[in-house]
Amino acid sequence: MFSLRFAGLILLLAAFAPTPPVFELRDVDLTGWDCLMKPAGSAKTEDGQERNRQKNRPPIDLAGAKIIPFDTPGFLAHVADYDSQLQAKRRRDMIPAQKTQLEALEKEIVSLTGWLVFAYQGLPETTNCKSDQFLDWHLEVFAQPADHSPQIGDATPIICEITPRTEAVLYRSGARIQDLAAFLRLPDNSVRPTNGGKAHKVRVSGYLMWDDEHGGPNDVGTMVQRFTRNGYHNPWRSTAWEIHPVIKVEDLGTK
Repeated sequence: MFSLRFAGLILLLAAFAPTPPVFELRDVDLTGWDCLMKPAGSAKTEDGQERNRQKNRPPIDLAGAKIIPFDTPGFLAHVADYDSQLQAKRRRDMIPAQKTQLEALEKEIVSLTGWLVFAYQGLPETTNCKSDQFLDWHLEVFAQPADHSPQIGDATPIICEITPRTEAVLYRSGARIQDLAAFLRLPDNSVRPTNGGKAHKVRVSGYLMWDDEHGGPNDVGTMVQRFTRNGYHNPWRSTAWEIHPVIKVEDLGTK
């Protein structure tokens, strides 16, 4: 009798236990968000405003658009060629001719086919006027699938970012982080497998963008070399070039 009562108590407590938060794309409503009409966000510097305007481009209908397709080696070769053309490390150091050239490059719409091993929400940033409610989603897309989140010795990914301005479009298309990524980093920096726990091959499409703010050796490299005290892996990206904003994500399965 006691065991039955005890079991009943456990079930009762479980029923009223708080549901763990699910970190997922939302059909987000940006009505009333004061940052929506500020494509430069809250950046104070000229280069910060330029960078934010590129990140905050609105979604467009990709039907009929010229999309340049890449796998990981192709993407890296493509942007390495642009790096050699631009001969610049930061936007703020560019002369007008270089800025004009960069503007043309960042108009490209590209797709990247690879494996979505790791995903997480970013931190409040000037792009989104430091909002803690509207954040970018980072997709770490790798050349090969993995059964673990990034570890020392692993190859680094290409970064693709979903913004608050494109999140609802992706949500309505049926894209779900929990279904596509193998691992998710939570706000407390802990890592957990997603519902499926398996990386899906994806095709991510959106604007090419040079995030020069993350072009240093601590950020860019071919291999993860260390972890910070907070649990971040460094370097964490193969290149400062990324797909940002992401406009479309297609699920190509797990094989």
